[in-house]
Amino acid sequence: MNAISLQSQLSQFESQLAFLSDALVQHRPTEVLSAASDLQVVAVALSAALPKMAIGLKNSNSDQLRVKAIAAKLASLREVLIRQNVGVKLALTALMPATQTSTYAPQTGLSVRGPYGSAGRQSGEFKAFSI
Repeated sequence: MNAISLQSQLSQFESQLAFLSDALVQHRPTEVLSAASDLQVVAVALSAALPKMAIGLKNSNSDQLRVKAIAAKLASLREVLIRQNVGVKLALTALMPATQTSTYAPQTGLSVRGPYGSAGRQSGEFKAFSI
């Protein structure tokens, strides 16, 4: 693969990363979805062409730096997406607590006392000791 194709592939990937970054910063979920799907298409094309570009990358320090910068940008965007996902989940839990799943048995019904970590029931025998 020639250097022009390598440059165009990297430029296209960088522009798609910039679109996704802008959509994330501006909090526009519909644009995030379209930018992420476009980035996925470009990433698949780049990963398919990368083995052919390996020789060109070994010879060019500037292209190696560009690939490292792309990898760093992808990692930071992934972190931003994870943080926004947690924020959305927390907001959803605050707005609609019924969507939460409880780990332990509910505190209603026959057993008002918690089933875990509680003292056993008294049988009525030996309520008090006297000496």
